[in-house]
Amino acid sequence: MGSPRRSWFPLAALGFALLVMVAVDLVPAHVEAPRGYQRLHGLATNELSGTTYASAVAYDVVPSATLGWLAGLACVVLAVAAWYWRQLRPQPGRFVLGTLGALAAVPLLDLVGALQFRLGGDVRGALLATLGLVLLAGYERSGFLLAVAGVFALVATVFLPPVAGALAAAGVLFAAAFAVLLRPRPDGPAAA
Repeated sequence: MGSPRRSWFPLAALGFALLVMVAVDLVPAHVEAPRGYQRLHGLATNELSGTTYASAVAYDVVPSATLGWLAGLACVVLAVAAWYWRQLRPQPGRFVLGTLGALAAVPLLDLVGALQFRLGGDVRGALLATLGLVLLAGYERSGFLLAVAGVFALVATVFLPPVAGALAAAGVLFAAAFAVLLRPRPDGPAAA
């Protein structure tokens, strides 16, 4: 279906999403409790009235994502859909249904990864992104994109700190996007 040169945008969009997720993660999230309240080991005390009440604390068996993978992947799906809409001018009905299906698949597959396979949030996010890259490689019929998906999966899941893995994976994606753009056109420089 495609032109392998068109695949630079999804690679770059996912790379930029990873950079944004890392930047958001690095912003300090320290928020002070409201004045007059103190929290100790599951009990909260209102200093003004002296009332003590229990607060529920839930411990998750599966660790949640350090980075905002679901929001990042949803934004990438929308950006890539807009890119392909502009490039291909497809039939609106099928394209909108496909885009909505892809958007719905992101949280559903994340839920399956959490409940069925007990994967951590950052591993689930990286594997969902890898699945998207594999689907893109199939759509574009590109062995290069399939190899990029494999390298991306290894880099994003092997690095222990999620931030380091995301930065390295973003580097892989940007390098692949530049490689796609710098690849000579099969029909010469004038072909689109």
